[in-house]
Amino acid sequence: MKEDYFSAKSEPAHSEGRFEADPTERKVGDLDARQDEIAEVRDSVLNEPAMGAGTEQPYLGEWINRKRAECTIGGNLGAAFLAALLGGPFAIVGAFMSSTHGWYGPIYIVVLGPVVEEFLKQSGMIYLLEKKPYRVFAAWQFVFSAVVSALFFATIENLIYIYVYVDVSALSRPELFVRFRWTVCTALHVFCSGIASLGLIRVWRRQLADGRAADLSAAYRYFAAAIVIHGLYNLGAVLLGAGYFKAR
Repeated sequence: MKEDYFSAKSEPAHSEGRFEADPTERKVGDLDARQDEIAEVRDSVLNEPAMGAGTEQPYLGEWINRKRAECTIGGNLGAAFLAALLGGPFAIVGAFMSSTHGWYGPIYIVVLGPVVEEFLKQSGMIYLLEKKPYRVFAAWQFVFSAVVSALFFATIENLIYIYVYVDVSALSRPELFVRFRWTVCTALHVFCSGIASLGLIRVWRRQLADGRAADLSAAYRYFAAAIVIHGLYNLGAVLLGAGYFKAR
């Protein structure tokens, strides 16, 4: 039976009438059309070691370079600016969704808040690195995005603190509180975002060197530094802020 089945006489060209395929040879279903373009290239068989890829992914690297050559400077600048604008609002939404009140509120302010904010402020450029790396052409894009995102975030946060969270008129030094929010707090966000952006620059340069998909683990130490600095500042604000800007 086995020999008959694998015989050339069993080929469709030698059969009479309608040929019925073996059910075990059914084709796999169509690929998910929602899969993004870089995933298709990253998962391509051309990146397999048997195809000469080794520990690198030259096919992915070549694809990125080819796509980058097709992009215009204006389009790349627009993508970077959009990534910068999206980072701030994402961080604000994330901060509100994950914030909490009660006795464990200070834990969020000192520990969880800095983690959420620092990662989400970089979310626009992280998206470009992972999904559209051909839109990134210079290291300054990361710093630019970090500064714009931090300024956007700090502006919204300052307005909320001044006009919603705190009754400024009841403070002993209302003008000092407002000035402090717009200078020190804003500078903190810009500084921490700048540190985190250095980690993304490292990820990007590593991707350029080996042609592999973006590996965010190379940026973790920079994000950790930004989070620690942010957390220590928030701890100081919790311990000293209430007494310094005490109500009248």
